[in-house]
Amino acid sequence: MTTPAAGSPHGAAPAPAPTGPPPEAGRSGSYGVLVVPAVLGLFLVLAFAGLMIPGLRSPAPTDMPLGVAGPGPAVQQVEAQLAAAAPDAFEVKRYADEAEARTALREQDVLGAIVIGPSPKQPPGLLIASAAGDAPTTAATTAYEQLIKQLGTPQQVDDVAPLPENDTRGVSAVLLCVALTIGALIFQLVLSLAAAHVGAARRWLSCFCYAVVAGAAGALFAGPVTGTLDGHFLELLGIATLLSLTVVGIVAACQALLGALGIAVGALLVLPLGLASSGGVVDPHFQPAFYGAVSEYLPTGSAVSLLRRVLYFDGNAVGGPLLTLLLWAAGAWLVTLVSERIRPFQPLMVIVPASAVGPAAARTA
Repeated sequence: MTTPAAGSPHGAAPAPAPTGPPPEAGRSGSYGVLVVPAVLGLFLVLAFAGLMIPGLRSPAPTDMPLGVAGPGPAVQQVEAQLAAAAPDAFEVKRYADEAEARTALREQDVLGAIVIGPSPKQPPGLLIASAAGDAPTTAATTAYEQLIKQLGTPQQVDDVAPLPENDTRGVSAVLLCVALTIGALIFQLVLSLAAAHVGAARRWLSCFCYAVVAGAAGALFAGPVTGTLDGHFLELLGIATLLSLTVVGIVAACQALLGALGIAVGALLVLPLGLASSGGVVDPHFQPAFYGAVSEYLPTGSAVSLLRRVLYFDGNAVGGPLLTLLLWAAGAWLVTLVSERIRPFQPLMVIVPASAVGPAAARTA
């Protein structure tokens, strides 16, 4: 026989108060968890398709810098022939002799050079740099072949900066940048969700440690492990670490300013837009004007140019892309630090261990 509970008018124990959220609130929260990732994923799909397909679908040269060296009248004649054969395709830069043209090509002031000898009987020669990419090399060679065909003289082609045997297509530097960028994006995404309640200083320290480890891993694999980009390990390590730190900082800064939407905005800057305009797949002189305008000002394009100039052009003209990458890194982390002081970052979703929600779920079941 049971004894009625004290204080109960009907002799029954009071029912426990509900601890879980109302069914409507639970359904609303689950919808948000499902919809937000879908929106972010769709945004990236549209960004990739909308930026990369128009930029890479029909490459054709526009104002590609092409050097012409030799006597004044002969240079003028070649310039007129180039303009007649392919209007607006080349931006001709004149040089006094072959030595100046070689220097300009190695410093990436031009992407090819036609050299005219002092004697009319001497056939023109072509200087190319295959390490600068297939598209500019093909365009310069095609223009030179048309000129030689008109003159009826034999070809003389000299590759000033050839690609190594282990990287015959010149894509390894681009692939390294893509791998580092995707890794940094995933790291920052997971960090912002799984470590949302960790102190800012510890999160920033983990970002720096990740950049160093990722840079070392990328440099080791691209260099000593595979031998593809061998012989420049310290330069690879520095560039890979700087790129990783820059990408993490950009996404962190975008999150600090825009919340969860910043993940998509940061990814847009460094992946579809950055990759499409980087010159790694197609040189910006072969794309619509917009891509050429932003190429040298984005971190991905700067990293690709920096790697190519270090690996294939003896470190010539690295100042511009290196400065751009440093400014992006410094600016992104400055925004992140200042924003954290003003308004600490609060993610839209937080990943927690299953053990933390298991007991609570069991109590409310």
